[in-house]
Amino acid sequence: MVDFFYRLRHFFLLFALLELSVIFMIRGNSELMWGLRAQTLQLVWKVESSMNWVAELQRSLGENEKLRDENLALTTELARLRIASRENETLRQIIGWQKNSEFETVPADIVLRAPFGFSGHFVLNVGSDQGVEKDMPVISHQGILGRIVHVSNRYSRVMHYLHPKFHVPVMIDTLGTVGILSRKMSEPESLILENIVKTEKIQNGQRVITHYASKIFPPNIPVGTIDHHKKQPEQNFFEITIRPAAPLHTTHHAFVVKQSSQMELPVEEVQPDNS
Repeated sequence: MVDFFYRLRHFFLLFALLELSVIFMIRGNSELMWGLRAQTLQLVWKVESSMNWVAELQRSLGENEKLRDENLALTTELARLRIASRENETLRQIIGWQKNSEFETVPADIVLRAPFGFSGHFVLNVGSDQGVEKDMPVISHQGILGRIVHVSNRYSRVMHYLHPKFHVPVMIDTLGTVGILSRKMSEPESLILENIVKTEKIQNGQRVITHYASKIFPPNIPVGTIDHHKKQPEQNFFEITIRPAAPLHTTHHAFVVKQSSQMELPVEEVQPDNS
């Protein structure tokens, strides 16, 4: 008998709960029931409010995470658009320069380079198949870059202006004064202009260009501007630092100059170009 009641315990519990429910329904208008209902509703409201706060917090966290992702995507897209705008502006300048250039050139991209403080060379994606030869000058739309020192069928190696052995005759544009451009050995990423006597009226910001005495570069190609100058003690020359016109770190496109009618040297003897 005990086992019978144990097996039916759930039915007895259900019957008891139904009986209590009927009693509560019959006495539903009593003050006690109204009080219980009020307390129950208040308890339910508090529990529901707490659950709503948790749900609102979770929803807010999800929205914040979504907003962060959208903000990151917008920031990335804005950076990409800025880079694209700079590249487009550079390409417009290059195309404009090429249209107005008097030189026969081979356009190229710099495809391989090492940190410029450690290497004096970079590689272009053009070679003998495009008519490139050793000792041809390499320039950008901004100024000189270097000269070809090795050529294969599809690639060429360039000694750029920060190489210790790079030297080229240049001229201060407004003065017509000629000197030799080379790398400043104490500062591997700086250029110096040598052999300018103290009597010259040197000023910062003066433009420096290539001189016709060069056997490599055509004349009047921008080299840079005078960034700093001072008179050397017990010497008759200035110490002049040049800011390059074409920064190597930001230059990605170049031109190999093949020939020009202005590259003919004068009949008189000129200083050799050791670049």
